[in-house]
Amino acid sequence: MLQKTKGIALHYYKYSESSIIAKIFTRDFGLQSIIINGVRKKNAKSKLGLFRPFTLLELELYKKSKIGLKRIKEISISEILEKIPRDINRSLLAVFIAEVLLKVLIEDEKEEVLFSFIENVIVELENSQEIPKTYPLLFLFNLSSYLGFYPSKLNAEFPYFDLQNGCFTEQEFGHIYFIKGKDLNNFKALLFEKKEDLSNTDRKKMILILLDYYKLHHHELKNLKSHKVIEQLRK
Repeated sequence: MLQKTKGIALHYYKYSESSIIAKIFTRDFGLQSIIINGVRKKNAKSKLGLFRPFTLLELELYKKSKIGLKRIKEISISEILEKIPRDINRSLLAVFIAEVLLKVLIEDEKEEVLFSFIENVIVELENSQEIPKTYPLLFLFNLSSYLGFYPSKLNAEFPYFDLQNGCFTEQEFGHIYFIKGKDLNNFKALLFEKKEDLSNTDRKKMILILLDYYKLHHHELKNLKSHKVIEQLRK
């Protein structure tokens, strides 16, 4: 059955000498793995540039009920972006967010609200005059709300934050996953969006804290590469 939908390109893999498997987050069907035949040929109708992270697409695909590789009939760009493909910082952020999404999205599971959120992220990255250095951290905070474990803001005056239970607390107990002191202050500044910037060292520490937070809530984001490149550029 042919189905039309909007999509956001996340990544692609070489499938054969002339074909790829594209990972595309669709509005109506969630994450899809789609075979694109012949795209690596010189005279291909579709170009590899269509599948760069955050390319906004219109798709007409053959949708079967079972999970697995899909094929498309038509694909085109729905909106041309100017800044994200040409600005190294914005394009790296697109790669970072795409990396994260590939680890948290479930194939063939519709996520329409999350799709709208990512569309808004793309608009923000495309149109903002300046992107804060803390953007990857802020994104992870915001994404957690769509995944069901956004940190509670209650009792923010308490001296500890319990990463395992996602809340502020008066003392450490029961496990080892607590933050305090400077780490807690930076965490709160990001959570309440009170601070525009952190030092390179503090950003590195905070990304590790957030990776632990995601892992404790069943979303392991191991082997992320793009955030290391981003930090190298922003020293």
